[in-house]
Amino acid sequence: MKRDVSWTPISKEGLNTEIERALAKMTEEMRRKFAAIRIPFLEFRCRRHELMGDETLYAIASKGRQYIIYDDVESDFGLVVLSPGESERTLRFWVLADGLPNAMRVLENGDYSACLVAP
Repeated sequence: MKRDVSWTPISKEGLNTEIERALAKMTEEMRRKFAAIRIPFLEFRCRRHELMGDETLYAIASKGRQYIIYDDVESDFGLVVLSPGESERTLRFWVLADGLPNAMRVLENGDYSACLVAP
């Protein structure tokens, strides 16, 4: 994996901008659905590779132990499912969903087959 040296972690303001940009492209019904599952930003530690330090993924919505996250390195929305007690550990695997609408569909129907595994 080659990291862009100009990359910097996304700020909460930047994440709000990404969410608003995604919501602007969605139907009113999808925006209502998102509002029902949206949560205050929840930070998860993640590690893409042993040689890299910990990074932060922000959870923005949830349904039980399933979370919609934003991966700022990949500039994409995705999902993570936590096992009981996993919140204290560093995430190693999550999936990318190619946008917030797709992440919401996966969260709703539980079909992760179209997602890309990250890292």
